[in-house]
Amino acid sequence: MDFRSLEVFVWVATLGSFRGAAARLNTTQPAVSQRIAQLEGEFGCRLLERSRGAVAPTERGRALLPQAERILRLAAEIRASIGSPCAVRGEIRLGVSETIVHTWLPRFVERVAASYPNLALAIDVDITPTLADRLASHALDLAFLLGPVEGAGMRNRPLCRFPLAFLASPRLRLPDGTVPLDVLARQSFVTFARRTLPHLALGELFAGLDPPPRIHASASLATVLRMALDGIGVALVPSVIGAAEVAAGRLVPVGTALPLPDLAFTASWHAAPDGVLPEALAAIAIEVAAG
Repeated sequence: MDFRSLEVFVWVATLGSFRGAAARLNTTQPAVSQRIAQLEGEFGCRLLERSRGAVAPTERGRALLPQAERILRLAAEIRASIGSPCAVRGEIRLGVSETIVHTWLPRFVERVAASYPNLALAIDVDITPTLADRLASHALDLAFLLGPVEGAGMRNRPLCRFPLAFLASPRLRLPDGTVPLDVLARQSFVTFARRTLPHLALGELFAGLDPPPRIHASASLATVLRMALDGIGVALVPSVIGAAEVAAGRLVPVGTALPLPDLAFTASWHAAPDGVLPEALAAIAIEVAAG
């Protein structure tokens, strides 16, 4: 019995798939099968049931799983506390909301490169609902998104908060001061993609209006700002995102008494046996976001 065989068993049992475990561990399906066969031979019993493409732990496998996870977790903690950061190799799959990309993500990447010079980041930029789904399916190791993310074994730590603001091109000639709801509702709007908090917030603010204002949605913040600059609509974005455009006079804040939620981001990851490194990277992200 060795650590690698235990690791393979844990991921097959967790993902319910030999193929999924092979992809997660960057190996081949035959190699995974060989490891499982070796482990079952050493224990003298079946650890996994295979039927119609599905894989699930047997009674003995269910007994082994938490013990194997503890062993792997302890080994990861020993490596993290004793080993040199330069010895950390491989790739971390990181999911990031675009607001983070436009604020402090470059500084985070620099800090990670300095702390773990042989670690690579595979960065996936998407909206929070998609990132949460990918995190739940173990397609991501760590995510910076609007959280917390619910689920068994999920860990969340607060990262940062960004207030939302209405920003508009001066060419729209909106009145100074607080703009009444009925006046604001005559405008079109541009904001994040559907299913995101800003888009849902807009829908709630103007619920019951007939007709409701037109809302243009985009997963690209650059596109949202470009449309606002061109006067296509009033942008609902984190105020920090449009700060440079406001300072240059190309966009102006739109005063309103409407309640707007803050975007509260978390660093979220699974408490998997190999979750020590994602937790360490989350701690770096918290420091960078606070700075």
